[in-house]
Amino acid sequence: MSTTLTVEEHFRIFLNNVMNSHPTIDPELLIRVLLFELNLKRYMGPDIPHVNLYVNYKDGIDLHQKQEEGRDKYPIEVSASRWEDGVIFSGLMGVRHIEKIASDPDIVKITGKATPRHN
Repeated sequence: MSTTLTVEEHFRIFLNNVMNSHPTIDPELLIRVLLFELNLKRYMGPDIPHVNLYVNYKDGIDLHQKQEEGRDKYPIEVSASRWEDGVIFSGLMGVRHIEKIASDPDIVKITGKATPRHN
């Protein structure tokens, strides 16, 4: 007897794979960015969404240094959070850009927001 997975079961497997492949990144954010990337390809203009990443680092990490490194590496806005507890990366980004930012071993957690609008 063969068992067919429901859509929900397929999604749970997919979500677990996303969480396991990038444990520091909010999986819902990654999925939202991916969906925007797929949909934006149908329209004129940039085919990646505008994303604000809130990046938290390990205790004791120099956040000013992380801002400077981010500004040197990425063509997006990089600033300190209002509460000086992390760094904000803001600009047009796809999943591959977020994965590259997340490759920093000093990162504990990445959350954020994504929107298809580029303003």
